[in-house]
Amino acid sequence: MLTPTQYIQSYYLALFGRAADPAGLAYWQEQMDAGALESQDVLFYMLQSDEFVAGRQALSALPGNGWVNEIYQRLFARDAEQAAVDYWGAQADSGVSDQVLIESILASASKTDLEALDAYTSVAQFYSQNVSDENYDADQPLVQDGFRSNEQLYADLQALDARFDTLSLTQAGESIEGRPLFAASVGDGPRKLMIVTQQHGDEPVGTEAAMHFLEWLSGDSEGAIALREQVSVTVMPRVNPDGFARWEQLVAGELDPETTLDPRRNAADIDLNRTWDSSQPLDATQAPETAAIRAVLAAFQPDMLLDYHNQNNYLNAAGELETQSVLWPTNENVAPGITATAQQAALALAQGLEAFDYGYLSLFPGGDAADIGRNGIGLDGTPVLLVEQRGLEEFELKALEGLTLDFDAVASALTLEGVLGMLGIARALGLDGFAGLDPALALQIPERGERTPFEELYGEEIEWAFDVASMGTPAMAAMNEPVTPLMLTGVADTSMADYQVA
Repeated sequence: MLTPTQYIQSYYLALFGRAADPAGLAYWQEQMDAGALESQDVLFYMLQSDEFVAGRQALSALPGNGWVNEIYQRLFARDAEQAAVDYWGAQADSGVSDQVLIESILASASKTDLEALDAYTSVAQFYSQNVSDENYDADQPLVQDGFRSNEQLYADLQALDARFDTLSLTQAGESIEGRPLFAASVGDGPRKLMIVTQQHGDEPVGTEAAMHFLEWLSGDSEGAIALREQVSVTVMPRVNPDGFARWEQLVAGELDPETTLDPRRNAADIDLNRTWDSSQPLDATQAPETAAIRAVLAAFQPDMLLDYHNQNNYLNAAGELETQSVLWPTNENVAPGITATAQQAALALAQGLEAFDYGYLSLFPGGDAADIGRNGIGLDGTPVLLVEQRGLEEFELKALEGLTLDFDAVASALTLEGVLGMLGIARALGLDGFAGLDPALALQIPERGERTPFEELYGEEIEWAFDVASMGTPAMAAMNEPVTPLMLTGVADTSMADYQVA
Protein backbone atom coordinates (compact mmCIF):
# COMPACT_ATOMS: atom_id res chain seq x y z
CA MET A 1 0.00 0.00 0.00
CA LEU A 2 1.50 3.30 -1.08
CA THR A 3 1.60 6.25 1.30
CA PRO A 4 0.21 9.62 0.15
CA THR A 5 3.74 10.88 -0.42
CA GLN A 6 4.59 7.80 -2.47
CA TYR A 7 1.53 8.40 -4.64
CA ILE A 8 2.73 11.95 -5.29
CA GLN A 9 6.22 10.76 -6.18
CA SER A 10 4.79 7.92 -8.31
CA TYR A 11 2.81 10.41 -10.38
CA TYR A 12 5.83 12.67 -10.85
CA LEU A 13 7.88 9.67 -11.96
CA ALA A 14 5.24 8.21 -14.26
CA LEU A 15 4.09 11.46 -15.88
CA PHE A 16 7.24 13.57 -15.89
CA GLY A 17 10.09 11.11 -15.36
CA ARG A 18 11.48 13.02 -12.39
CA ALA A 19 11.32 13.37 -8.63
CA ALA A 20 8.93 15.97 -7.30
CA ASP A 21 10.41 19.45 -7.04
CA PRO A 22 10.38 20.72 -3.44
CA ALA A 23 7.68 23.36 -4.01
CA GLY A 24 5.42 20.98 -5.90
CA LEU A 25 5.85 18.26 -3.30
CA ALA A 26 5.04 20.67 -0.48
CA TYR A 27 1.93 21.90 -2.28
CA TRP A 28 0.46 18.48 -3.01
CA GLN A 29 1.30 17.21 0.47
CA GLU A 30 -0.44 20.20 2.01
CA GLN A 31 -3.54 19.62 -0.10
CA MET A 32 -3.70 15.92 0.77
CA ASP A 33 -2.96 16.50 4.46
CA ALA A 34 -5.76 19.06 4.60
CA GLY A 35 -8.18 16.61 3.00
CA ALA A 36 -8.73 18.91 0.02
CA LEU A 37 -7.46 16.31 -2.44
CA GLU A 38 -7.29 12.54 -2.69
CA SER A 39 -4.51 10.83 -4.60
CA GLN A 40 -6.66 10.42 -7.73
CA ASP A 41 -7.37 14.16 -7.69
CA VAL A 42 -3.65 14.92 -7.62
CA LEU A 43 -3.19 12.65 -10.62
CA PHE A 44 -6.08 14.35 -12.42
CA TYR A 45 -4.54 17.81 -12.07
CA MET A 46 -1.07 16.62 -13.03
CA LEU A 47 -2.52 15.11 -16.20
CA GLN A 48 -3.76 18.58 -17.19
CA SER A 49 -0.33 20.19 -16.85
CA ASP A 50 1.56 21.61 -19.81
CA GLU A 51 4.52 19.43 -18.87
CA PHE A 52 2.52 16.23 -19.20
CA VAL A 53 0.72 17.34 -22.36
CA ALA A 54 4.08 17.97 -24.01
CA GLY A 55 5.57 14.76 -22.67
CA ARG A 56 2.56 12.73 -23.71
CA GLN A 57 3.16 13.60 -27.35
CA ALA A 58 6.69 12.22 -27.10
CA LEU A 59 5.44 9.07 -25.36
CA SER A 60 2.74 8.52 -27.96
CA ALA A 61 5.31 8.79 -30.73
CA LEU A 62 7.29 5.80 -29.43
CA PRO A 63 6.81 2.85 -31.82
CA GLY A 64 5.19 -0.42 -30.82
CA ASN A 65 3.46 0.96 -27.74
CA GLY A 66 6.87 1.90 -26.43
CA TRP A 67 5.19 4.24 -23.98
CA VAL A 68 4.39 1.20 -21.83
CA ASN A 69 8.07 0.35 -21.47
CA GLU A 70 8.84 3.96 -20.66
CA ILE A 71 6.21 4.07 -17.90
CA TYR A 72 7.45 0.76 -16.48
CA GLN A 73 11.00 2.10 -16.45
CA ARG A 74 9.86 5.26 -14.69
CA LEU A 75 7.92 3.35 -12.04
CA PHE A 76 9.64 -0.03 -11.66
CA ALA A 77 13.05 0.52 -13.31
CA ARG A 78 12.49 -2.32 -15.77
CA ASP A 79 11.06 -3.02 -19.21
CA ALA A 80 7.52 -4.36 -19.43
CA GLU A 81 6.84 -7.90 -20.58
CA GLN A 82 5.50 -8.09 -24.13
CA ALA A 83 2.15 -9.25 -22.76
CA ALA A 84 1.96 -6.09 -20.68
CA VAL A 85 2.92 -3.93 -23.64
CA ASP A 86 0.19 -5.54 -25.72
CA TYR A 87 -2.44 -5.34 -22.99
CA TRP A 88 -1.92 -1.72 -22.00
CA GLY A 89 -1.53 -0.71 -25.62
CA ALA A 90 -4.88 -2.29 -26.43
CA GLN A 91 -6.48 -0.54 -23.47
CA ALA A 92 -5.17 2.82 -24.65
CA ASP A 93 -6.33 2.13 -28.20
CA SER A 94 -9.82 1.32 -26.92
CA GLY A 95 -10.12 4.77 -25.39
CA VAL A 96 -9.24 4.10 -21.75
CA SER A 97 -8.21 7.40 -20.19
CA ASP A 98 -4.67 8.27 -19.16
CA GLN A 99 -5.84 8.48 -15.56
CA VAL A 100 -7.26 4.97 -15.57
CA LEU A 101 -4.17 3.60 -17.31
CA ILE A 102 -1.80 5.01 -14.70
CA GLU A 103 -4.04 4.00 -11.79
CA SER A 104 -4.46 0.50 -13.22
CA ILE A 105 -0.75 -0.02 -13.87
CA LEU A 106 -0.08 0.88 -10.25
CA ALA A 107 -2.98 -1.22 -8.94
CA SER A 108 -1.90 -4.32 -10.88
CA ALA A 109 1.80 -4.12 -9.95
CA SER A 110 3.36 -7.39 -8.85
CA LYS A 111 5.03 -7.79 -5.47
CA THR A 112 8.51 -7.30 -6.89
CA ASP A 113 7.32 -4.25 -8.83
CA LEU A 114 5.78 -2.78 -5.69
CA GLU A 115 9.08 -3.27 -3.89
CA ALA A 116 10.86 -1.56 -6.76
CA LEU A 117 8.34 1.29 -6.64
CA ASP A 118 8.77 1.60 -2.88
CA ALA A 119 12.52 1.86 -3.36
CA TYR A 120 12.24 4.26 -6.31
CA THR A 121 9.80 6.62 -4.58
CA SER A 122 11.83 6.51 -1.36
CA VAL A 123 14.95 7.66 -3.20
CA ALA A 124 12.89 10.32 -4.99
CA GLN A 125 11.41 11.51 -1.70
CA PHE A 126 14.85 11.76 -0.10
CA TYR A 127 16.05 13.88 -2.99
CA SER A 128 12.98 16.14 -2.94
CA GLN A 129 13.31 16.72 0.79
CA ASN A 130 17.04 17.42 0.74
CA VAL A 131 17.45 19.71 -2.26
CA SER A 132 16.61 23.40 -2.44
CA ASP A 133 14.35 24.84 -5.10
CA GLU A 134 17.38 26.62 -6.55
CA ASN A 135 19.48 23.45 -6.79
CA TYR A 136 16.71 21.09 -7.87
CA ASP A 137 17.63 19.16 -11.02
CA ALA A 138 14.85 17.48 -12.97
CA ASP A 139 17.46 15.22 -14.57
CA GLN A 140 18.86 14.00 -11.25
CA PRO A 141 19.41 10.22 -11.61
CA LEU A 142 17.48 8.24 -9.03
CA VAL A 143 18.26 4.67 -10.08
CA GLN A 144 21.65 3.28 -11.00
CA ASP A 145 21.85 0.84 -13.90
CA GLY A 146 23.46 -2.29 -12.48
CA PHE A 147 26.85 -2.42 -10.77
CA ARG A 148 30.22 -1.13 -11.93
CA SER A 149 32.43 -3.66 -13.63
CA ASN A 150 35.98 -3.97 -12.34
CA GLU A 151 37.17 -1.89 -15.26
CA GLN A 152 34.57 0.79 -14.61
CA LEU A 153 35.41 0.82 -10.91
CA TYR A 154 39.09 1.41 -11.64
CA ALA A 155 38.27 4.10 -14.19
CA ASP A 156 35.90 5.83 -11.76
CA LEU A 157 38.49 5.77 -8.97
CA GLN A 158 41.09 7.28 -11.26
CA ALA A 159 38.59 9.88 -12.44
CA LEU A 160 37.89 10.89 -8.84
CA ASP A 161 41.62 11.14 -8.22
CA ALA A 162 42.03 13.41 -11.25
CA ARG A 163 38.97 15.49 -10.45
CA PHE A 164 39.54 16.18 -6.76
CA ASP A 165 42.69 17.49 -5.12
CA THR A 166 41.14 16.36 -1.86
CA LEU A 167 41.37 12.66 -2.77
CA SER A 168 44.50 10.55 -3.09
CA LEU A 169 44.51 7.12 -4.72
CA THR A 170 47.13 4.43 -4.21
CA GLN A 171 47.37 0.82 -5.31
CA ALA A 172 47.59 -1.24 -2.15
CA GLY A 173 48.15 -4.59 -3.82
CA GLU A 174 46.64 -6.93 -6.36
CA SER A 175 44.43 -9.98 -6.39
CA ILE A 176 45.55 -13.49 -7.25
CA GLU A 177 44.52 -12.94 -10.87
CA GLY A 178 46.42 -9.64 -11.00
CA ARG A 179 43.59 -7.15 -10.58
CA PRO A 180 44.54 -3.98 -8.67
CA LEU A 181 43.39 -3.33 -5.13
CA PHE A 182 43.05 0.39 -4.45
CA ALA A 183 42.91 2.54 -1.34
CA ALA A 184 41.30 5.97 -1.72
CA SER A 185 41.88 8.52 1.04
CA VAL A 186 40.02 11.76 1.74
CA GLY A 187 40.28 14.27 4.59
CA ASP A 188 42.93 15.26 7.08
CA GLY A 189 40.96 15.25 10.32
CA PRO A 190 42.35 13.73 13.51
CA ARG A 191 39.86 10.86 13.70
CA LYS A 192 40.22 8.02 11.22
CA LEU A 193 37.59 5.88 9.50
CA MET A 194 38.37 2.94 7.21
CA ILE A 195 35.81 1.27 4.95
CA VAL A 196 36.30 -2.14 3.31
CA THR A 197 33.79 -3.54 0.83
CA GLN A 198 33.14 -6.76 -1.02
CA GLN A 199 35.36 -9.32 0.68
CA HIS A 200 32.83 -11.63 -0.93
CA GLY A 201 32.75 -11.13 -4.69
CA ASP A 202 28.99 -11.54 -5.07
CA GLU A 203 28.12 -8.80 -2.55
CA PRO A 204 28.45 -5.55 -4.53
CA VAL A 205 26.12 -3.00 -2.89
CA GLY A 206 28.63 -1.70 -0.36
CA THR A 207 31.08 -0.88 -3.13
CA GLU A 208 28.53 1.34 -4.86
CA ALA A 209 27.76 3.10 -1.59
CA ALA A 210 31.45 3.64 -0.86
CA MET A 211 32.04 5.17 -4.29
CA HIS A 212 29.18 7.63 -3.88
CA PHE A 213 30.39 8.47 -0.37
CA LEU A 214 33.91 9.11 -1.67
CA GLU A 215 32.62 11.41 -4.40
CA TRP A 216 30.52 13.43 -1.95
CA LEU A 217 33.23 13.66 0.69
CA SER A 218 35.77 14.84 -1.89
CA GLY A 219 33.50 17.63 -3.14
CA ASP A 220 33.11 21.29 -2.28
CA SER A 221 29.84 21.30 -0.33
CA GLU A 222 29.94 22.96 3.07
CA GLY A 223 29.18 19.64 4.75
CA ALA A 224 31.98 17.80 2.97
CA ILE A 225 34.54 20.53 3.66
CA ALA A 226 33.64 20.58 7.35
CA LEU A 227 33.74 16.79 7.65
CA ARG A 228 37.16 16.57 5.98
CA GLU A 229 38.51 18.80 8.75
CA GLN A 230 37.21 16.36 11.36
CA VAL A 231 37.93 12.94 9.89
CA SER A 232 40.36 11.15 7.62
CA VAL A 233 38.73 8.39 5.58
CA THR A 234 40.36 5.54 3.67
CA VAL A 235 38.20 3.30 1.48
CA MET A 236 39.22 -0.03 -0.04
CA PRO A 237 36.38 -0.84 -2.46
CA ARG A 238 35.84 -4.35 -3.83
CA VAL A 239 38.74 -6.21 -2.28
CA ASN A 240 37.67 -9.43 -4.05
CA PRO A 241 37.60 -8.33 -7.71
CA ASP A 242 38.31 -11.86 -8.97
CA GLY A 243 35.17 -13.19 -7.30
CA PHE A 244 33.12 -10.32 -8.69
CA ALA A 245 34.43 -11.01 -12.20
CA ARG A 246 33.24 -14.61 -11.88
CA TRP A 247 29.86 -13.42 -10.61
CA GLU A 248 29.45 -11.11 -13.61
CA GLN A 249 30.31 -13.94 -16.00
CA LEU A 250 27.87 -16.28 -14.29
CA VAL A 251 25.08 -13.71 -14.53
CA ALA A 252 25.89 -13.22 -18.22
CA GLY A 253 25.72 -16.98 -18.81
CA GLU A 254 29.38 -17.12 -19.80
CA LEU A 255 30.35 -19.64 -17.10
CA ASP A 256 28.82 -22.91 -15.93
CA PRO A 257 27.64 -22.72 -12.30
CA GLU A 258 28.39 -26.42 -11.88
CA THR A 259 32.08 -26.02 -12.64
CA THR A 260 32.76 -22.43 -11.58
CA LEU A 261 34.40 -21.52 -8.30
CA ASP A 262 32.01 -19.83 -5.86
CA PRO A 263 32.26 -16.08 -6.59
CA ARG A 264 32.00 -15.49 -2.86
CA ARG A 265 35.58 -16.76 -2.54
CA ASN A 266 38.87 -15.55 -3.98
CA ALA A 267 40.65 -17.28 -6.84
CA ALA A 268 42.44 -19.64 -4.42
CA ASP A 269 39.05 -20.82 -3.10
CA ILE A 270 39.50 -18.95 0.17
CA ASP A 271 36.82 -17.06 2.08
CA LEU A 272 38.62 -13.78 2.74
CA ASN A 273 36.38 -13.09 5.72
CA ARG A 274 37.87 -16.15 7.44
CA THR A 275 41.50 -15.02 7.23
CA TRP A 276 41.62 -12.56 10.12
CA ASP A 277 43.00 -14.54 13.07
CA SER A 278 46.40 -12.89 13.41
CA SER A 279 47.59 -15.70 15.70
CA GLN A 280 47.57 -17.92 12.62
CA PRO A 281 50.03 -17.50 9.72
CA LEU A 282 48.67 -15.86 6.57
CA ASP A 283 49.87 -17.19 3.23
CA ALA A 284 49.95 -13.99 1.20
CA THR A 285 50.21 -15.97 -2.03
CA GLN A 286 46.80 -17.53 -1.29
CA ALA A 287 45.14 -14.42 0.15
CA PRO A 288 46.98 -11.38 -1.20
CA GLU A 289 43.73 -9.43 -0.82
CA THR A 290 43.81 -9.87 2.97
CA ALA A 291 47.51 -9.02 3.02
CA ALA A 292 46.78 -5.75 1.21
CA ILE A 293 44.00 -4.82 3.64
CA ARG A 294 46.22 -5.62 6.60
CA ALA A 295 49.00 -3.44 5.21
CA VAL A 296 46.67 -0.45 4.76
CA LEU A 297 45.15 -1.08 8.18
CA ALA A 298 48.58 -1.12 9.85
CA ALA A 299 49.69 2.07 8.11
CA PHE A 300 46.45 4.01 8.56
CA GLN A 301 45.58 2.81 12.09
CA PRO A 302 41.90 3.79 11.96
CA ASP A 303 39.75 4.55 14.97
CA MET A 304 36.90 2.63 13.30
CA LEU A 305 36.58 0.13 10.45
CA LEU A 306 33.40 -0.69 8.53
CA ASP A 307 33.09 -4.04 6.76
CA TYR A 308 30.31 -4.11 4.11
CA HIS A 309 28.54 -7.29 2.96
CA ASN A 310 25.18 -8.48 1.60
CA GLN A 311 22.85 -10.98 3.24
CA ASN A 312 19.75 -12.99 2.40
CA ASN A 313 16.12 -11.96 2.91
CA TYR A 314 14.79 -11.70 6.45
CA LEU A 315 11.38 -10.61 7.70
CA ASN A 316 10.95 -8.71 10.95
CA ALA A 317 8.15 -9.30 13.44
CA ALA A 318 5.84 -7.03 11.42
CA GLY A 319 6.46 -9.06 8.27
CA GLU A 320 8.61 -6.37 6.64
CA LEU A 321 11.82 -7.08 4.77
CA GLU A 322 14.88 -5.98 6.71
CA THR A 323 17.33 -4.06 4.56
CA GLN A 324 20.35 -3.85 6.85
CA SER A 325 21.83 -5.74 9.81
CA VAL A 326 24.83 -4.75 11.91
CA LEU A 327 27.10 -6.39 14.48
CA TRP A 328 30.20 -5.52 16.46
CA PRO A 329 32.98 -7.88 17.65
CA THR A 330 31.57 -10.71 19.76
CA ASN A 331 34.70 -12.71 20.58
CA GLU A 332 35.07 -12.77 24.36
CA ASN A 333 38.73 -11.77 24.18
CA VAL A 334 38.08 -8.49 22.37
CA ALA A 335 38.73 -5.57 24.72
CA PRO A 336 35.45 -4.14 26.07
CA GLY A 337 36.36 -0.65 24.89
CA ILE A 338 36.80 -1.91 21.32
CA THR A 339 33.37 -3.54 21.38
CA ALA A 340 31.78 -0.45 22.93
CA THR A 341 33.17 1.80 20.20
CA ALA A 342 31.74 -0.48 17.51
CA GLN A 343 28.38 -0.43 19.29
CA GLN A 344 28.49 3.36 19.27
CA ALA A 345 29.16 3.22 15.54
CA ALA A 346 26.03 1.09 15.12
CA LEU A 347 24.01 3.83 16.81
CA ALA A 348 25.63 6.48 14.62
CA LEU A 349 24.70 4.45 11.55
CA ALA A 350 21.10 4.26 12.76
CA GLN A 351 21.06 8.03 13.23
CA GLY A 352 22.34 8.49 9.70
CA LEU A 353 19.40 6.49 8.36
CA GLU A 354 16.76 8.59 10.12
CA ALA A 355 16.50 10.99 7.18
CA PHE A 356 15.73 8.14 4.75
CA ASP A 357 12.26 6.64 5.03
CA TYR A 358 13.18 3.22 3.71
CA GLY A 359 13.99 -0.19 5.09
CA TYR A 360 14.53 -1.66 8.52
CA LEU A 361 17.66 -2.10 10.65
CA SER A 362 18.33 -5.23 12.72
CA LEU A 363 21.05 -6.96 14.71
CA PHE A 364 23.08 -9.58 12.83
CA PRO A 365 23.39 -12.91 14.73
CA GLY A 366 27.08 -13.54 13.99
CA GLY A 367 29.54 -15.94 15.56
CA ASP A 368 32.55 -15.33 17.78
CA ALA A 369 35.31 -17.06 15.77
CA ALA A 370 38.60 -15.17 15.76
CA ASP A 371 39.11 -15.59 12.01
CA ILE A 372 36.02 -13.49 11.14
CA GLY A 373 36.96 -9.95 10.15
CA ARG A 374 35.03 -8.06 12.83
CA ASN A 375 36.45 -10.35 15.54
CA GLY A 376 40.01 -10.79 14.30
CA ILE A 377 40.54 -7.11 13.58
CA GLY A 378 38.85 -6.32 16.89
CA LEU A 379 41.23 -8.66 18.70
CA ASP A 380 44.09 -6.73 17.12
CA GLY A 381 42.78 -3.50 18.63
CA THR A 382 40.61 -1.85 15.97
CA PRO A 383 36.83 -1.46 16.44
CA VAL A 384 34.91 -3.05 13.56
CA LEU A 385 31.26 -2.82 12.60
CA LEU A 386 29.90 -5.44 10.24
CA VAL A 387 27.20 -4.08 7.91
CA GLU A 388 25.07 -6.63 6.05
CA GLN A 389 22.61 -5.32 3.46
CA ARG A 390 19.83 -7.15 1.70
CA GLY A 391 20.25 -8.66 -1.77
CA LEU A 392 22.55 -11.69 -1.50
CA GLU A 393 19.97 -14.32 -2.45
CA GLU A 394 18.88 -12.32 -5.49
CA PHE A 395 22.52 -11.95 -6.57
CA GLU A 396 23.15 -15.67 -6.10
CA LEU A 397 20.00 -16.64 -8.02
CA LYS A 398 21.03 -14.36 -10.86
CA ALA A 399 24.39 -16.10 -11.05
CA LEU A 400 23.42 -19.70 -10.39
CA GLU A 401 19.86 -20.10 -11.64
CA GLY A 402 19.43 -17.38 -14.25
CA LEU A 403 17.00 -15.21 -12.29
CA THR A 404 16.05 -12.29 -14.54
CA LEU A 405 14.64 -10.03 -11.83
CA ASP A 406 15.68 -6.41 -12.36
CA PHE A 407 17.00 -5.34 -8.96
CA ASP A 408 18.17 -1.85 -9.94
CA ALA A 409 15.60 0.17 -7.99
CA VAL A 410 16.03 -1.81 -4.78
CA ALA A 411 19.82 -1.85 -5.17
CA SER A 412 19.79 1.92 -5.63
CA ALA A 413 17.81 2.41 -2.42
CA LEU A 414 20.19 0.06 -0.62
CA THR A 415 23.11 2.05 -2.00
CA LEU A 416 21.67 5.29 -0.67
CA GLU A 417 21.04 3.55 2.64
CA GLY A 418 24.71 2.54 2.67
CA VAL A 419 25.90 6.06 1.91
CA LEU A 420 23.80 7.54 4.70
CA GLY A 421 25.05 4.96 7.18
CA MET A 422 28.66 5.77 6.29
CA LEU A 423 27.93 9.46 6.57
CA GLY A 424 26.22 9.04 9.94
CA ILE A 425 29.23 7.20 11.33
CA ALA A 426 31.74 9.66 9.86
CA ARG A 427 29.86 12.64 11.29
CA ALA A 428 29.50 11.17 14.76
CA LEU A 429 33.14 10.06 14.79
CA GLY A 430 34.30 13.48 13.67
CA LEU A 431 32.06 15.36 16.09
CA ASP A 432 33.26 13.82 19.34
CA GLY A 433 34.55 10.34 18.65
CA PHE A 434 31.11 8.85 19.48
CA ALA A 435 31.34 10.26 23.02
CA GLY A 436 27.70 11.30 23.00
CA LEU A 437 26.42 7.81 22.20
CA ASP A 438 25.67 5.24 24.89
CA PRO A 439 26.90 1.84 23.61
CA ALA A 440 24.34 0.03 25.76
CA LEU A 441 21.59 1.42 23.54
CA ALA A 442 22.90 -0.64 20.63
CA LEU A 443 21.54 -3.70 22.40
CA GLN A 444 18.06 -2.33 21.74
CA ILE A 445 18.46 -2.79 17.99
CA PRO A 446 15.90 -5.52 17.12
CA GLU A 447 17.30 -8.96 16.47
CA ARG A 448 17.22 -10.07 12.86
CA GLY A 449 14.04 -11.87 11.86
CA GLU A 450 13.58 -15.24 10.23
CA ARG A 451 15.18 -16.17 6.94
CA THR A 452 12.57 -16.15 4.19
CA PRO A 453 13.69 -17.71 0.90
CA PHE A 454 13.11 -15.81 -2.32
CA GLU A 455 10.76 -18.48 -3.65
CA GLU A 456 8.63 -18.20 -0.53
CA LEU A 457 8.41 -14.44 -0.90
CA TYR A 458 7.66 -14.44 -4.61
CA GLY A 459 6.88 -18.03 -5.59
CA GLU A 460 3.27 -17.25 -6.47
CA GLU A 461 4.28 -14.40 -8.72
CA ILE A 462 4.22 -15.34 -12.40
CA GLU A 463 5.69 -13.40 -15.28
CA TRP A 464 2.43 -11.83 -16.38
CA ALA A 465 -0.48 -12.31 -14.02
CA PHE A 466 -2.80 -9.44 -14.84
CA ASP A 467 -6.33 -10.76 -14.64
CA VAL A 468 -8.17 -9.11 -17.52
CA ALA A 469 -11.45 -10.46 -16.22
CA SER A 470 -11.09 -8.36 -13.09
CA MET A 471 -11.24 -5.29 -15.31
CA GLY A 472 -14.72 -6.09 -16.51
CA THR A 473 -17.18 -3.54 -17.80
CA PRO A 474 -18.60 -2.33 -14.44
CA ALA A 475 -15.16 -1.92 -12.89
CA MET A 476 -13.74 -0.24 -15.96
CA ALA A 477 -16.71 2.05 -16.23
CA ALA A 478 -16.38 3.07 -12.61
CA MET A 479 -12.67 3.76 -12.99
CA ASN A 480 -13.31 5.72 -16.16
CA GLU A 481 -15.72 8.15 -14.53
CA PRO A 482 -14.40 11.68 -14.96
CA VAL A 483 -12.94 13.24 -11.85
CA THR A 484 -14.74 16.42 -10.83
CA PRO A 485 -12.27 19.32 -10.81
CA LEU A 486 -11.97 20.94 -7.39
CA MET A 487 -11.72 24.62 -6.65
CA LEU A 488 -8.27 25.18 -5.18
CA THR A 489 -7.29 28.40 -3.51
CA GLY A 490 -4.48 30.09 -5.39
CA VAL A 491 -4.73 27.91 -8.48
CA ALA A 492 -5.66 29.89 -11.55
CA ASP A 493 -5.87 26.97 -13.95
CA THR A 494 -5.17 23.27 -14.18
CA SER A 495 -1.71 23.70 -15.67
CA MET A 496 -0.40 24.22 -12.12
CA ALA A 497 2.53 26.17 -13.56
CA ASP A 498 2.86 28.20 -10.38
CA TYR A 499 3.67 25.02 -8.52
CA GLN A 500 6.44 23.89 -10.92
CA VAL A 501 4.41 20.98 -12.23
CA ALA A 502 4.42 22.38 -15.75
